[in-house]
Amino acid sequence: MNEMEEKVARFWQQHRIYEKVKAKNKGNETFYFCDGPPYVTGEIHPGTALNKVIKDVIIRFQRALGKDVLSKPGFDTHGLPIEVKVEQKLGIKDKKEIEDMGIEQFVKECKSFADHYIEVMTEQFKSVGVWMDWDTPYITYRDDYIEKVWETLKAAHEKGLLEKGNYVITSCPRCETSLANYELEYKEREDPSIYVKFKVEDNTFLIVWTTTPWTLVANVAAMVHPQLDYVSVKVGEETWIMAKDRMDEVLKAAGVKGEVVDRFKGEVLLNTTYEHPFQDLIPFTFQRKVVTSEEFVNTEEGSGIVHVAPGHGQEDFEVGKVFGLPVLSPVNAKGQYTEEAGEFFAGKSIWDANDEIIELLKQRGALVANQRYKHRYPHCWRCKSPLFFRTTPQWFLKIEDVKEQMLSALNATQWVPAHAKKRIENTVKSAPNWCISRQRYWGIPLPIWRCERCGKIKVVGSKHELEQLSGKRVKELHRPYVDEVTFKCECGGEMRRVEDVLDVWVDSGNAVWASLSGEETRFGEVADFIVEGQDQTRGWFYSLLGLGVVKNGTAPYKTVMLHGFFVDEKGEKMSKSVGNFVPLAEILKKYGADAFRLWGLSNVLWEDIKFNWQGLKESQSFLNTFVNMATFVQRFYESNDYTLTYEDKWVLSRLTTVINAVKTHLLNYHVHEAVRLLRHFLLEDVSRFYMKLIKERREAVGVLYRVLLESTKVLALFAPFTAEHVYQQVFKRYENEESIHLYPYPQPSFNDPQLEQEMEKVRELVSYGLEQRQRQGVNVRWPLRRAFVSVDLSEGAKGVVKRLLNVKEVVFKQDVPVLELDFNVDEALELEGYFNELRRRVQTLRKRAGLVESDVIDVVVGGDEVFRKVLDVFGEQLKRRVGARAVVWGEGKERFTVKGKTLLLSIKVNE
Repeated sequence: MNEMEEKVARFWQQHRIYEKVKAKNKGNETFYFCDGPPYVTGEIHPGTALNKVIKDVIIRFQRALGKDVLSKPGFDTHGLPIEVKVEQKLGIKDKKEIEDMGIEQFVKECKSFADHYIEVMTEQFKSVGVWMDWDTPYITYRDDYIEKVWETLKAAHEKGLLEKGNYVITSCPRCETSLANYELEYKEREDPSIYVKFKVEDNTFLIVWTTTPWTLVANVAAMVHPQLDYVSVKVGEETWIMAKDRMDEVLKAAGVKGEVVDRFKGEVLLNTTYEHPFQDLIPFTFQRKVVTSEEFVNTEEGSGIVHVAPGHGQEDFEVGKVFGLPVLSPVNAKGQYTEEAGEFFAGKSIWDANDEIIELLKQRGALVANQRYKHRYPHCWRCKSPLFFRTTPQWFLKIEDVKEQMLSALNATQWVPAHAKKRIENTVKSAPNWCISRQRYWGIPLPIWRCERCGKIKVVGSKHELEQLSGKRVKELHRPYVDEVTFKCECGGEMRRVEDVLDVWVDSGNAVWASLSGEETRFGEVADFIVEGQDQTRGWFYSLLGLGVVKNGTAPYKTVMLHGFFVDEKGEKMSKSVGNFVPLAEILKKYGADAFRLWGLSNVLWEDIKFNWQGLKESQSFLNTFVNMATFVQRFYESNDYTLTYEDKWVLSRLTTVINAVKTHLLNYHVHEAVRLLRHFLLEDVSRFYMKLIKERREAVGVLYRVLLESTKVLALFAPFTAEHVYQQVFKRYENEESIHLYPYPQPSFNDPQLEQEMEKVRELVSYGLEQRQRQGVNVRWPLRRAFVSVDLSEGAKGVVKRLLNVKEVVFKQDVPVLELDFNVDEALELEGYFNELRRRVQTLRKRAGLVESDVIDVVVGGDEVFRKVLDVFGEQLKRRVGARAVVWGEGKERFTVKGKTLLLSIKVNE
């Protein structure tokens, strides 16, 4: 923030302007904005600041329309994002160290970390002018929020949508917990790509491909495509079976030659049995066989025969269900083999085992080829560790049971841009059941108690209900406190809570209703508007939709807006490690909050927003121009007593058109269109065009006052600091409201579309005329007799053309292309040209001396005789135009050359 913005911020705070703006609309039609809660893991990224600025614009706009707006900020405070930061702070390497220090202490550290960054982030959001209820945010770790989440899960249980089951899930070996699909971060990784012999009978082998040798321990089948062509290939004394289209690649990789001896469809191999290449090292025995799948086998890579381990792959798991295959998953949460894998493997890391297994296969003659394979591989979104798949008992929301209802609910929603709706629909269509359990500590505890004797479960919906069941006071709804709460089952057994906590996306997925408290519940459980980055299609937008349908059977939002990523000038993600990250504080120090806001909001918001200093500089320049116009009004405004001229009517009509168009754009959430239109109007229409027309008409300042006041009310949505500053400095003394932000959205009434159209034609003609002057080398200060135009203009339009092209007459003439200037100059025109040049030089001297409009001067003019003639004809006019008491002929001290003529000038301030 710059000095002006800090002063404005203090004014808002001291006079409680935000509270007054809210109070003004209390009880009116409501507008519920729900804030997508950012993770409190550190200082905010400029992209996070811009996200809040977009929200701020919509909130301010809806309040300007008279709506009673709920704008409660949120903070996401649970889950791995916080845990990993706290582990780094405390030097913790694994979960055992957390349990050694005590869950209670770790949870306290997490809460303290969250509280610190809630304060830091709040101040940073305030620094960019975001008006929200910062004193009463919703915080996901608070008990009242957690209770609302418990209510949702209880409702899911009552509807039969909450279940426990064994599923293949992605697991992080460092964090030792399951992760959901949308928590995966894909990176380039190199892994083994091996071809292995699975023995069918003496000297006959299936050639099986895998990129995860470690999963061979859990192999139970091999998979082929039933309709593809397969071949038996004679290789030395052996027969190898593989897909026909992959034969050349496999033989090349193995460095051998082969001859096809048989050809058949893959379905022929169904139920063919084979031997595991190191069965003697695995305690599990099973008659392994070939299964088929049209979906999961192709001939684009591998051998056309895929190794199947249902315990370690989602596709394998699905195939396993179809063929009734056993599910082996002899790997623990740390990515180490368990005793179930056998004595040879137990305790080893699966990643280390890859090389050992390859060597083992090689020793046994079962390795056909060993290559390296580059591919995109999932990593933990927080600690960046490579993930692995394993089958574990987890708690799930049965999304597959409500998928059609979710798609139907989307029909009632609006998406900006419109094509984003297709993306969320595709996300829903492909979504699996939602694994909501996590094996961690800092999160909302699963509200599920299970009887140790009969296995019955009880899903608790509130703190009060838990206290009634247990007869004990519950300190808070976190681990380890809720872990200690037990109560009796109907069978007499003891009911204990399952230890898992919730996926953090369940936290934010309840935000629309869980964030409401007290009288805020009048806003209902469906938000009118939400906006987040485009990556939230798989994240927050999806979790909100799923839980909204689970709880209430509807989508919890009406309108969803997506924005792009905040990237560097090359389109790359900003990163401190790469060195292309620009801190928000640096941006604000250099250009201020309003320039940052205007620059960001001027970009197409659903496209990636490329940071560049030049754009910020241009935004700051625009704001300076606006302030300068306001300063002009401050200096010369006297009253609203004026007669409207042609250009006055035009600018007032343009004002109406622009204000109405900005409103339409904002109602459609096309914020960038609104900002661009307002900027163009103020810069091009008002500053560079209208003010040029009225520079000799002081009475027009009243019109400019009106234009700028109404424009300031609109600019306040986008650049709230500058708008307030201008209002307080220029307009407050004449107007009633304490702050510009207390005004409703303006509704100007004067509108003349035909006048606007004609003026556009006039500006086009003037542009042609200025180009002709430039080609002829005739400055616009030198008057011309006439301009011929091919358009029949009104008298007012002709007057504008005369002034801007400095011609005495505008004549309609059909046979000219568009406009044609008469460059024949007589003595009178030439003398007037010298007068204009003389006047300009006097103004230059005034400016150089630092004089203001009210300073009266005496002028001495000397030089060539032509300037004596100028004084004879234009002397009185010169005095009026340059603020002079006297103009005399003499020897001026400053020398100028005008078209080869010498001009000598001096000015002296009249005491």
